[in-house]
Amino acid sequence: MADQTDKFDFGMFDIELLLKQARTYLAFGEQTRQFAERFQDTLRAEADWDTALRRHFDQFRETIAQSAIDPGANPELAQLWTLSLDTWRQATAALGMSIPAPDDRNASAWGAYQRTQNEYLELLRRAALEALDLMEQRLGERATAGESVGSLRELYNLWVDCNEETYGRMLRGSEYSDISGRLFNALF
Repeated sequence: MADQTDKFDFGMFDIELLLKQARTYLAFGEQTRQFAERFQDTLRAEADWDTALRRHFDQFRETIAQSAIDPGANPELAQLWTLSLDTWRQATAALGMSIPAPDDRNASAWGAYQRTQNEYLELLRRAALEALDLMEQRLGERATAGESVGSLRELYNLWVDCNEETYGRMLRGSEYSDISGRLFNALF
């Protein structure tokens, strides 16, 4: 992986900004996953699950709203999530929806599915980070050789090649086989 502080002149595109935005997006997703994981842990101790869920979404919305203000974050992404959460709250309020409590008969199956899905999404996130690292490395190699990316199509093709390589490695791995099998079983 290229050092994060290296500055490359990749030609006419601000590729460094694109890579930074991609990493910010993945970091934001990781924060969201961690928040959801903490929520699952706190739910087990709650008597009124519906109220706890709504309180969680309020806390989540507040956290995301803070990200929208933070200049180091991706404010547009945070604003989109804030809008999505507002829409969710309005829809559930309008429909009078009640979320089933975790002591319902399917709660343990739902919890197992969510834990396995989180493992699966973490595997995808790691593969995406590896693809970004590989792309940054290859762009650095090109810059060192005096080559630059000449078109958006060339940049896109490089991105696809890096993703195919890292995702292919992930798909052939035993960890993916194990997690996808458990995820499939958890769906049933």
